[in-house]
Amino acid sequence: MSPMNDEALLRYSRQIMLDAIDIEGQERLLAGHALVVGAGGLGSPVALYLAAAGMGRLTLADDDEVELSNLQRQIAHGMADIGRPKAESARDAGLALNPDCEIRALTSRLDGEALRAAVAQADVVLDCTDRFSSRYAVNEACRHAGVPLVSGAAIRFSGQLAVFDPRDSQSPCYACLYPPGEGATRNSVVPRTAWWPPWSVSSAAFRHWRRSSWSVALAACIGGFPPSMV
Repeated sequence: MSPMNDEALLRYSRQIMLDAIDIEGQERLLAGHALVVGAGGLGSPVALYLAAAGMGRLTLADDDEVELSNLQRQIAHGMADIGRPKAESARDAGLALNPDCEIRALTSRLDGEALRAAVAQADVVLDCTDRFSSRYAVNEACRHAGVPLVSGAAIRFSGQLAVFDPRDSQSPCYACLYPPGEGATRNSVVPRTAWWPPWSVSSAAFRHWRRSSWSVALAACIGGFPPSMV
């Protein structure tokens, strides 16, 4: 994104007024890069909120295609997107919302060296996947690269959010919280049946910390997570 002009100052004025953001924080957002792994029920609204908030660069990774049954909750996609790669559909929706955001769509499965390279280039990673094997792989890549990880999940009327910061030597990782083999194998699927409000609430958890309308992802790009966040 280019430096803030009068239009950008007006666009982001409501968040700039927050003491936790201010001009300096917004400028850091504009220079930030977030990797969103998964562009479905959680990843698609997360991508929209990050684009709207002024994240300078977004990389959206998803190898799935849009289906009719997705549309009740995956709000980045519409009827015209059925059959399209979700990453491309979410990219186009984000650009329509904020054309100044640089958004890259990855439509192949992100794993191995490609995953490690993508994580290493990001300031923060948001895990919005639905498979435990993907979650463990993303977690390991973040640990190796020292990149903060925000992990979200939802089922039915419930949502969960966890933040892992490998820059902090006292911070656990996803595998510490959910060791492989304890209730889930690496290849099992995270339950995905959900009504749209909990997914939106989980997305809101990405963008809300303390009392301001901000995601922990944005907080990481600005300069760290709130000390009260566990």
